[in-house]
Amino acid sequence: MRRLFARLNREDTIELREFESFAAALRDSDSYEDPRVVEVVKEKTLRYRESLVQKPPIRTRQLVQNLFVLSYVEPQRAINVLEVGGACGASYFETEVMLPGRIRHWSIVETPAMAAAGESLANLSFHSDIRSATDKLESRDLAIAQGALQYADDPLQTLAELCALELSYIYVTRTAVADTQNPIFTSQVTEIAAHGPGRLPNAPNGTSSQPMTLVSFEALTSALPSTYEIIFNFEEGEERTVSVGNRMLNLRDIGFLARRV
Repeated sequence: MRRLFARLNREDTIELREFESFAAALRDSDSYEDPRVVEVVKEKTLRYRESLVQKPPIRTRQLVQNLFVLSYVEPQRAINVLEVGGACGASYFETEVMLPGRIRHWSIVETPAMAAAGESLANLSFHSDIRSATDKLESRDLAIAQGALQYADDPLQTLAELCALELSYIYVTRTAVADTQNPIFTSQVTEIAAHGPGRLPNAPNGTSSQPMTLVSFEALTSALPSTYEIIFNFEEGEERTVSVGNRMLNLRDIGFLARRV
């Protein structure tokens, strides 16, 4: 998504193909099971984890925001985290270095191929479904969906499923929303080398595509039941104009932290 937005910064509009359904977009895409993407993310994460040993300076707004949320939730004790779409665990490695002792257990939900790659890097808990990942947590403190909801077939249902698990806090970040009344199904084409944290020398050329479902910010937040209240909203990117099929849309990245009441 970062590479897509970089393109949107350089151009007035970008054209995206529209599909009749998520299944149709998936059939026309490589998905996050693409072995080229999995290998790049695995190698990048390994290098990134090694670079964190030197405790590099915090350079990105996103990392500052993530660390704020992780510090805010249950500050009196180590917390248990469920991350949806955590790739090979880069956010966990950041937290271990920047906030030592903050995490008791970190459970990641990923595609089977990405989960297998992540398990080879660290003793983290990787799963292919949300409920089995949640069962590993001693306490349901925080769920993180970082750049993940828009790649679900139904982002609203996925968020509702997270809420049904009754986690104390739900942190949604790097989520693309559009000014649309109904879900729009499209496909994001990204350079393979752009996946994962940091850079990778001699990364393979070519692109990979992932199906994407765009919903509005209002629809997304409306998926939160009355048992949750949003305590922080994060504006994570400027509004961009995209062409999807035969319509023009305004697209932006958003985030929020919701608390169970």
